[in-house]
Amino acid sequence: MNGSLISLNDVQIRPDSLSQQATDASNTIFLINFRNHRDMYPPFGIMYVADALEKVGFRCRLFHETEVFVDAFVALVAEERPLFVGFSTITGPQLRPTIEASKQVHALGIPVVWGGVHATIMPNEVLKEEYVDFVVVNEGEETAQELALMLAGRVPQNWAAVAGLAFKRAEDGFPMFYRERPFIQDLDDYSPRWDLLSDVEAYLIPSGPYTRAIPVYISRGCPFRCGFCYNEVVMKRTWRQHSDEFILNQIGWLQENYQVEAIDYADDYLFGRIKPMQQLVEKVGLPWSGQVRVQLLKPEFVQWMVKTGCQWVNIGVESANQIVLDRMTKDQKAEQIAWGIGNLVKYAPHIEANCSFIVGLPEETDAERRDTFMCIETLSEMSEKVRCSVCVYMPYPGTPLWPKALEMGYVPPEQQEGWCDMDLNRGNTPWVSDAEAQVMSDINDILFVGRSQGHWLLAPYYALLRWRWHHQYFRHYWEGKLKMRLIHSPLKPVIAWMTQKMVQFNQQTHKGGISEGAELLGLDMANPSSDVQP
Repeated sequence: MNGSLISLNDVQIRPDSLSQQATDASNTIFLINFRNHRDMYPPFGIMYVADALEKVGFRCRLFHETEVFVDAFVALVAEERPLFVGFSTITGPQLRPTIEASKQVHALGIPVVWGGVHATIMPNEVLKEEYVDFVVVNEGEETAQELALMLAGRVPQNWAAVAGLAFKRAEDGFPMFYRERPFIQDLDDYSPRWDLLSDVEAYLIPSGPYTRAIPVYISRGCPFRCGFCYNEVVMKRTWRQHSDEFILNQIGWLQENYQVEAIDYADDYLFGRIKPMQQLVEKVGLPWSGQVRVQLLKPEFVQWMVKTGCQWVNIGVESANQIVLDRMTKDQKAEQIAWGIGNLVKYAPHIEANCSFIVGLPEETDAERRDTFMCIETLSEMSEKVRCSVCVYMPYPGTPLWPKALEMGYVPPEQQEGWCDMDLNRGNTPWVSDAEAQVMSDINDILFVGRSQGHWLLAPYYALLRWRWHHQYFRHYWEGKLKMRLIHSPLKPVIAWMTQKMVQFNQQTHKGGISEGAELLGLDMANPSSDVQP
């Protein structure tokens, strides 16, 4: 041992013993990420952790499923009895199946380990729950290695010696967390284990004219300081990337094995270093998509995007009001929004711009919010390729805006179940009406995300939605209630037929999403003629 910390160099692993270890149930580890129905980005977090664990002789099984898989998953745990079960967590509805599965796994006597953004932000609060035994804070690769070695009895158990591990004090179960682990300096030390996924084909998404694009993760962190964002807490405004050689090898492997035609750079921010990342995109030489900021969208940069085959970009616009942008330390000028998107529309009319906004931030007034709503109307009029999504502010512990949220009366949930109700289309704070937030989100999805267009007979319906949006009037949403009654009525087959004939919209989100309204109607979203939303 090296001081109070574990040195993996002190753990002797003989190559001839690995095959025996891999067949031992106590050497198997389950890692699961419960996803929502629309999100089909690969579970990169557990893909990396699995690689780290297998490097020290453990066998990993990866699961990426929706809540319907809970019972089947628990049955597998009961049958195989892994060394521990690791859950990747994110705040919101996806916590529900995580909590349910954690309770059942804990009842089986199998250690339950939470990691991911949600658990990293509030490790002590998570450990107050009886059903969670450990929390891996921040990057999980090396912390998971040391935890697994201790649980397997291959090194002496001393939880306090493991940097990045939160645990319960033996005598009374009190949550303990001593120190964070330093960031991994060379990301090339660990690889995302595509080979451990049950179906890589499931992650192929359309990108422009290409049908076999795939998300890849080539960097970690974001250098900016947005006051609402978890990156301030988790990544400390750092930005690191894999080497070009690593990235080229990974993409080459995906091309060879899955005939990948285009790349979606799934990073929090792709251009952490602008020139080197441009050179990397050129080296990869495939059509691409990724995250940019409006400041980047100068004519010459947009022309470079066209030259290198960009198909779509995600742009965190957040607000069109300068006071709000300054409060959140966005480091962006409001006038840059129309300027940047205008350049994109002018010089690259085929590139889709997925612009995201946030409303309901602390201290935001109706007048300030109106600037954002009007900006969305303006951007959407520029081109059908501009899509604007609106999220509702979610307070995260430790973020710069957290103290102001508490000051304004926000009360955090006392138990983890309370965090399940947090959602990007809900009223998450006392100053935002939940009912009106859900109506706003519904109208936003129809008009500005799906860019829905209907037969002339539906013109009054669309005019009413646009009137609501323009006047920020989201009460008495009788047309939405009527629509849902019809969908759930005996007239459902007729409504589905009429919808297919009378409505057109773009059902593909940047994560390959599916319209939940179309799902309710039972429409075949694999059929291009069914690209509809009520």
